[in-house]
Amino acid sequence: MASFISKGHLDFLSDRQKDELKKYFTQALTNVMPHQLAVQLGIEYSKALAILTLLEAEGLCELKLLIYHNCEPDVPAGAIPFGQGFPNLPWVCPLCESSVEDKDELSFDIMAEFKQKIELV
Repeated sequence: MASFISKGHLDFLSDRQKDELKKYFTQALTNVMPHQLAVQLGIEYSKALAILTLLEAEGLCELKLLIYHNCEPDVPAGAIPFGQGFPNLPWVCPLCESSVEDKDELSFDIMAEFKQKIELV
C-alpha cells in the first residue's frame, strides 16, 4: 500500500470528506473517473480532478484521456496518457475503423488507473 501525505494538499476538503476519501482509496480500486469521485465525496468535478492530478503527480496513479467516437458514444475507443494532449487527426477509430478528420466526431473523459491501494496520511 502506498502512502500519500494529504496535509496541505487537500485543505479544500472537509474532515468528513477526507475520511470518505481515506475509506474510498483503501478499497481495491483499479479505475476511477473524476465524476465518480465527485459523487462519492459530494464535491465539484474540478476538485475531484484536482485530487486525481495530485495523486498522479505523486506517482500513485496514471491519468488517461479516454477517447470516444460517435460510432459507439458510450464505449471508449482509445486511451492515451493525460499529459500527451488530444490525439492527432486524422485518427483511426479502432471500433469502426473510420478515419476521423473532424474533432467534433470525438468526445473525451478522464480516468485514473491505480495499481495499488493508497493510504492517505
